[in-house]
Amino acid sequence: MSANELAWNVTRVVAVIPAYNEARFIGSVVLATRRMLETVIVVDDGSSDATGELAQAAGAIVVRLPENQGKGAALNAGFRKALAYGPDAVVILDGDAQHNPEDIPGVVLPVLAGEADVVIGSRFLGTKSKIPWWRQIGQHALTQMTNVASGVKLTDSQSGFRAFSRVALEQLAFRSSGLAVESEMQFHLQDGELRWQEVPIGVTYRDGNKRNPVTHGMHIVDTLLGLMSERHPLLFFGIPGGLLGAIGIGVGLWVAQRLSTVHILSVGGSVLTMVCLIGGLLLGVAGIILHSIETLTGRLRKDLRETMDRSPVRELGAHSEGSGQ
Repeated sequence: MSANELAWNVTRVVAVIPAYNEARFIGSVVLATRRMLETVIVVDDGSSDATGELAQAAGAIVVRLPENQGKGAALNAGFRKALAYGPDAVVILDGDAQHNPEDIPGVVLPVLAGEADVVIGSRFLGTKSKIPWWRQIGQHALTQMTNVASGVKLTDSQSGFRAFSRVALEQLAFRSSGLAVESEMQFHLQDGELRWQEVPIGVTYRDGNKRNPVTHGMHIVDTLLGLMSERHPLLFFGIPGGLLGAIGIGVGLWVAQRLSTVHILSVGGSVLTMVCLIGGLLLGVAGIILHSIETLTGRLRKDLRETMDRSPVRELGAHSEGSGQ
């Protein structure tokens, strides 16, 4: 389906652009996006420059956050604003002109066709972009870590060019700050039982590195560790606990053998044995308890969604929409 065939429905597609100090590019990004869509929302995440003013002058609806709160908070605010327009789909892209708004139809179409709830524009699917090798190494490393941690396999976990169905928008709420929100989304794909696809996109790096790549990468790793401890506590705490326990048993056997052969008690070895065994036991118990809590809350979330799906209010709303047609 071409962009022209999509035109009849673009009024039901809303673009959300989170932006922080993007005065250099935001005006051109908004203008290019408005050539594809009628409604463009820019979330000014506490910028200290003229990002909000330039976005508004270019024709965007601007949501201003009083201070910089991170991309997750900006997306939460943008999604709330977008839902007020009753969209069939919402597309997000970055405000630094990395993404080409002409790729919007390809990213949005699977949502409009009912084939996916979340569509991720991948920079590595079809290789449409020239990406510096050092960026590729970091991006692939973060993608592999996110894939393993979340259980969802993507080719580009850090892409900021995505589309969402209304079902996805009603489920998604982000807690991560900064650009770690993309990794958090990957956990939501599994938790919310959302259908997802990847499509190829191009990317152009116009402004070098705005942030330290090492600091950025460590922030994402820190977020991944936090998400793993919440979503997979038995794995996160159980493996270190098992390793500590094994070390404690190994050292304890060495202490016992030494005592039986040379009749000398290794105080240091004995202390290390006790520390490892107690630490391993505590980690194992913590993993089991947190796993039980996570399993229970997961069931409660699922029951709540099923209850909401069967609620008379939702059925009445669906009936009203059908009657209106």
